Amino acid sequence: MKKTCAMLFAAIAMATLGLQGTANAASTAWPTGCEYRKYFGDDAASEAWCDRSNGGSYKAAVICTPLDGGNDVHHEATAWKRSGISYAFCPPRTRYKSAGIVTRSTH
Repeated sequence: MKKTCAMLFAAIAMATLGLQGTANAASTAWPTGCEYRKYFGDDAASEAWCDRSNGGSYKAAVICTPLDGGNDVHHEATAWKRSGISYAFCPPRTRYKSAGIVTRSTH
């Protein structure tokens, strides 16, 4: 009887710990269904969005080339979003080169 109770207690403890591990994994979800592209309303901007935030966040990013030469400039939207469209704009005297998206989990 003692052996059966000890085994039952161990099984319950393992099941409880296993469920907690699953809950922790679910709480660090990333956005899904994300897309980005050049924003058609502006030649120096990008837009990004995700179908589901899953508790995470996202924001648009854009890479711009200076008109007078030099290294490319990476620029991101200032606000993290959980829904809707995020926009990132090239700084003055630069032009659009490519678009991107930055995502983060809930933690």
